[in-house]
Amino acid sequence: MFSNEQLQALIKGEIVGDTYPYDTNNEQEIEAHIRQLFYTINRIPNLVCEAEWNHFGSGYASFVEFFCYRQEDVTVVEEKFGFKGVETNGIILDICRLAPVAIMGEDDRYKKICIETNEVVSGAYGTLLDGANRLVVNENFQSMAEQLKKSLIEFGYVLLEAEKLNQSLSFQTKIPTIYRKPNQYKVMDAIFYWED
Repeated sequence: MFSNEQLQALIKGEIVGDTYPYDTNNEQEIEAHIRQLFYTINRIPNLVCEAEWNHFGSGYASFVEFFCYRQEDVTVVEEKFGFKGVETNGIILDICRLAPVAIMGEDDRYKKICIETNEVVSGAYGTLLDGANRLVVNENFQSMAEQLKKSLIEFGYVLLEAEKLNQSLSFQTKIPTIYRKPNQYKVMDAIFYWED
């Protein structure tokens, strides 16, 4: 997957890759490439894809997070006091900004929306970063997962396997992540991290 030297470079925020656009070492080119992938995924019939481009509002994320779902996966779970609670089941796709790789898993998201203004007033969602055990997709989402995998391949991304990502790092380092303590780092933490 990656050598120790490449993992150390990723931890430092350096771009690693010998395919376009990662071989250009140009952050704007890479961001544009990820945006093209996003637009391509949004053209898949009956699929909605939302993206978090701005590092979750603070710090730095080594990846762009996509959340993909079908309208049939959105459920209004309650309506009261002028608000509605909406639950959405879907797939998270994390696209690395530093190497042509991605990870995929499921998430259940919740939003509280003001009925009058349609403004989202609160929400809850998960992450794939808290463990490689989250990198699974159940049979309900297999056809969507296959469509997403085709788009990843078309754009030159390799979907990483949980087994390899769950291996402990073989060197000492400091990773800017809030998900794991220094003596517990996994390979996944070197590639996908969010520094708040």
